[in-house]
Formats: sequence, structure tokens, C-alpha cells
Amino acid sequence: MQPKHLAWTVFIIPIIAVHGAYFIGLYQGVAHVCIPYLEGCTTISRAARMGDAIFLFRGLMMPLAMLLVLFWYLQSIWLQQLTGRSHKAIFLIGAIGALFLILYVNYLGTDGDFNRFMRRHGVIIYFAGTVLAQMLSINALHKYGGEAVSKLRKLMQVQLSFIAVCWLLAMISLAINTSGVIWASQGENIIEWFFALFMSLYFAVAARMWQQTRYTWQISLQKN
Repeated sequence: MQPKHLAWTVFIIPIIAVHGAYFIGLYQGVAHVCIPYLEGCTTISRAARMGDAIFLFRGLMMPLAMLLVLFWYLQSIWLQQLTGRSHKAIFLIGAIGALFLILYVNYLGTDGDFNRFMRRHGVIIYFAGTVLAQMLSINALHKYGGEAVSKLRKLMQVQLSFIAVCWLLAMISLAINTSGVIWASQGENIIEWFFALFMSLYFAVAARMWQQTRYTWQISLQKN
């Protein structure tokens, strides 16, 4: 698998997992009928754990976590090739976020205060670690890339706009949560759906970047 194919995969999998799980819930009559992006009738977690939806969600998101670890490893190598600097911190932050995705998915659909605590903090660190690694990647390209990334400027701007939207949504969610308005739950649900979408779109643009720079990677086995 070429790096660009991996990037496309980590973009597509969560889109299929989240929306597929919701539609399974609708088909089985256990999910709220609405447009989550506009009405906020359900969270992603609630949609994913209703009925048989959890099997699709777990079956896709568990492997996604491992693919994300590989993505951030390849991203750090790609950044090093373009900038001439090591970017191990980006790999570590992204990988930590991906590993907490496993924690979140593992406790999804379970009851109890401890399980809810693990589920909530798992998804928070997954979101935060992923977006932070995305932001640091853009910063590295902008700060150290020079002429090597001149052809990537437009794609970098697109990625930066996605990250900016994610941070704006996070700030709005915090404001809604502390305001005590009666529609706070619906508002936070809407934000969650859009946040996950824009976070995933980053990887689609990363795939275009890797394709445009003809980024390749292979494991070489040397015989003694």
C-alpha cells in the first residue's frame, strides 16, 4: 500500500463507520430519525452503540486506530524529507491520540461510571491529539518547508481552514456547555458531528499532498 492510499483509507473509514452505524440504527428502528448535522438528535457515540451498529463501528474503528499510528509515522518521515528536521513529536502526539481511540471504542456500549469516564476521556484525547498533530504538521511545513513546499501552499491553506474550524467548534462547544441554554445538548451534538467530519477531511488533503510530492515508502529487508 502506497502512503497516499493509507491517507485515503484513514479518511474514508471513519466516514463509513459513523454514518453506516447511524443508518443501521435507523434501519433497525433504534436510532432517532433526524439529520444529526442540523438537528443534533444524537451523539456519534449513541448512534454507534445502538442495536447492531456497534459491530460495524468497532469493526472499522479498531483497525483505524492502528492505521492512524502508521499514518503519523509516515507523516513524520514525509515532513523530515521536506524540512530536513525530525518530527518525532508529531508522530508521538498523533499515535497517542490513536491509541486513545482504542480505549474509547473498547468501552463504547458499556455501562457504569468508570466505563463512561474511560469512554469520555478516550474520545477527548483522541480528538485533541489528532487535531494537535494536524496543526503541528501544518506549522512544520510553513516554518521549515521553504521552497520544497511551495507547490503545496493551496492544500496547506485548505488543511489549515479545516483545523481552524475544529478549534472554533471546540470553543463554541465550551461556550454552549457553560451557558446553560436549554438547547445545549443538541448544540453540542451538532458540533460533535461537524468536528469529526472536518478532522477526517484533513486526511483526504494529506493524501493529495503525498500524491503530489510522489511520496513513497517501503520496508527494505537486508540479508546478512
